[in-house]
Amino acid sequence: MSYTIDMNYLTSLAGNLSRTSAVRQSASQGGDFLSMAAQLRTSESSPTPTPSEKTDMSMEAYRQSIREKISQMPLSSTRQMESISIQISDAAFGRMKNDPDYEAWVLNDLREAFSQSNPWVAATGGGYSVFYIGETKEQCHAEGWYPGYMGNQGAAMFEDKAKGSFWEQRMENHKKYMELQQEAAARRRMLMKLRMNGGSVSAAELLMGLL
Repeated sequence: MSYTIDMNYLTSLAGNLSRTSAVRQSASQGGDFLSMAAQLRTSESSPTPTPSEKTDMSMEAYRQSIREKISQMPLSSTRQMESISIQISDAAFGRMKNDPDYEAWVLNDLREAFSQSNPWVAATGGGYSVFYIGETKEQCHAEGWYPGYMGNQGAAMFEDKAKGSFWEQRMENHKKYMELQQEAAARRRMLMKLRMNGGSVSAAELLMGLL
């Protein structure tokens, strides 16, 4: 069952994991030169194993090499409050280890998904995404939702779906975001009362932020 609720964003996100014709970002966008340089340094420090080296690697060592590659992928600044989980089946790992083209396809699509802008994450106070990687491209898909989904069950859903994940990144900023939103709302109410009262407000209200 899919929990996709934002069709514009999440349909394109899942599409990246079910087709090869994903849209590439232009190399002329601001900051790309520095990003490319950083990725080059990363690739130099963590060289990709050759096919023969992969054959000699244990599956655990290969899993670790994939985990490191994913951890080094840049994340869009618009998704800094998003919790992400990646589930990779044993069959998928087996094919990736023995099929360099499939490994490249999986890693490239994850990289593109991570780089996609998602302004709704900040607007809704967080977000959750789970990527499922299977043995074939058709078995790869993604799910995503926001904290308020299903009666504010977004976090609980992520806890359940992220169990046993191969790779996971959690952003614990939702509570802080909500606190900042409440503080901003209190300031707006304070300014409104000041205008209504001709600039008069009690000391208690100033100290407590209450109206």
